[in-house]
Amino acid sequence: MKDRTRLITWDIALLTGILIYINIHMPERYSLIVGLSTVMVLTNCINNHIAAYKFSGKIY
Repeated sequence: MKDRTRLITWDIALLTGILIYINIHMPERYSLIVGLSTVMVLTNCINNHIAAYKFSGKIY
């Protein structure tokens, strides 16, 4: 259950980053920082989902 909560928390962080990047208009340098941070969260989400799949044989 703890791992499932962690997966969902990272997914929420990813969605939040995407929404911030799309909806809030900011100077280019801040947009770049938010974009790169979102990509880092995305790769972490993918790695966490792959690890969960390998461990349990299913996602969730």
